[in-house]
Amino acid sequence: MKRQNLLLKLFGGLTIGMGFFWFHNSIKAQEFYHFPASFFNPVASFYQQEENLDVMGMLSDNEDFEIIAFLLRENSTAKSLEQSEVTFLAPTDKAFQALPSDIRAKLSQPENLSKLIEYHTIGQAIQDEDIKRGQVNTLLGNSVTITGFPVGNKYGVKLNDAIASDPLPVSNGVVVPIDRVLIPPGF
Repeated sequence: MKRQNLLLKLFGGLTIGMGFFWFHNSIKAQEFYHFPASFFNPVASFYQQEENLDVMGMLSDNEDFEIIAFLLRENSTAKSLEQSEVTFLAPTDKAFQALPSDIRAKLSQPENLSKLIEYHTIGQAIQDEDIKRGQVNTLLGNSVTITGFPVGNKYGVKLNDAIASDPLPVSNGVVVPIDRVLIPPGF
């Protein structure tokens, strides 16, 4: 009996002491360690950098977007990406490589390239109303259809016929990687 009481006091005291230790040190750790918010933020992405790059900076720094970054540098319409809040639907390099040759040839004309860039640019964040309506207006003046579809226990998003990947937050909005180039109506 004496041994049980001794063990109870010992382990009970350790439990209370350890509880205080963990509680006290977790508070101290929060005061001392300041991790960047993007480290724990579930909406932050692998590509998000501490410099808070804008749309052009993120596209230029990411090897999956070399073609669209090049096209944007070659076109004056890219200035629209300097807005304070913009959503850019960014086709990956694989998406551009999958384009038929006649569409690629049309992109060599500056006016067609401008149309394509404006069709991939939304001058604001995509709002709940846009999703409910099933479409969002682009800077070209045409709309892109937004649809959701189940993927396991989550939802995927299609923009026209392109499948969107997780959005990449940037300092002036968001970049939404897509697996196809969106072709404007009448292109």
